[in-house]
Amino acid sequence: YMTGGTAVILGSTGKNFAAGMSGGVAYVLDEDSTLYKNLNKELVSMSTLSDKTDIEVLKKIIEEHVKYTGSKKGKKVLDNYESYIPHFKKIIPNDYKVIVDAIRDAKAKGADDETASIEAFEKLMSR
Repeated sequence: YMTGGTAVILGSTGKNFAAGMSGGVAYVLDEDSTLYKNLNKELVSMSTLSDKTDIEVLKKIIEEHVKYTGSKKGKKVLDNYESYIPHFKKIIPNDYKVIVDAIRDAKAKGADDETASIEAFEKLMSR
């Protein structure tokens, strides 16, 4: 059960986790393109990785994973990273995305952290 943070799922057993999470962001390796049919589409959204920041964050997380665990799968992904990018999907709960986007927008307009958070939750509750 994930309510915040970032997770990377390299194995097929993690797809069910990502399909129903309630917060945070998951980057899921979907080599067989079966993730979409398992998603609770009313609660979470899925997209391909096109944002440079997502691609960099994902690589850094996998590098750390390989460094600390010696993961063979992670090493294989890193060795062929560019070819794996199209197979990763970004999963984010819809409510979480509303909050994250609203906080970002409020801060861009000069709001402090507390004000931005309050505005974000107000926006979520008014939906």
